[in-house]
Amino acid sequence: MITDTHAHLYYPELKTSLSEVLMRAEDEGIKKIIVPAVDLNTSREVIEMSEKHDMIFAALGVHPCDVKDNQLSVFDELEKLLGHEKVVAIGETGLDYYWDNTNSDDQKIFFKHQIGLAKKFKLPIVIHTRDSIDDAIKIIKEDHDENLSGQFHCFSGDERQLREILELDNFYVSYCGNITYKNFKGSDVIGKTPLNRLLSETDSPFLPPVPFRGKKNEPSYIVNTIRKISEIMEIDLEILLNEISDNCEKLFWKKNEY
Repeated sequence: MITDTHAHLYYPELKTSLSEVLMRAEDEGIKKIIVPAVDLNTSREVIEMSEKHDMIFAALGVHPCDVKDNQLSVFDELEKLLGHEKVVAIGETGLDYYWDNTNSDDQKIFFKHQIGLAKKFKLPIVIHTRDSIDDAIKIIKEDHDENLSGQFHCFSGDERQLREILELDNFYVSYCGNITYKNFKGSDVIGKTPLNRLLSETDSPFLPPVPFRGKKNEPSYIVNTIRKISEIMEIDLEILLNEISDNCEKLFWKKNEY
């Protein structure tokens, strides 16, 4: 069973052909797709999608790039949605210093607030870390306890940063389609990622793997990324798929709880 832990299916390039996108995903063996919101409106939209499609599950939160358009009061409404049966995570949250670092203090406030929600509702947290990995790790370390778990999504850090994450119990990393590009330099980091701390994702519609580079990404392409990971790790693809599937179930559906 394959899970795409990160696909923004509400973006128009995917939403307009959602039935076909989901059908192609099923054909590739994908059983579950987690759709992370970026604000209150997309949180509500993700809930609606999850109610219409059995394979879709929801992560609710405010993306760091959307902090500038929100006040902390947004969480009064967002919190009302977190008890929904299809909600499996908080996010997408975290820090982004690539697009805008002028509001980094506000981003940290929003990130810490969502960490609090994750602990309160005992949900894993989905973390965005573009050009901000060290700060994100530091914040997680400050709040880390047995009630906090999560995913460093689209991980692009170095070996030191990976080691720091691995020191955090119940935290995982995942890699996207850019690992299949010729200019990708992080194979050594992937090779040092323990199987029991690895998740699968696409970040659709972004970062499509080869041979789909230049097109919109979608969940069905996830197999290309996982196959590349199996090549880098020199491990049988089926063994890798089984390990990743187990990890997804443990983190998001609390199977075989820690």
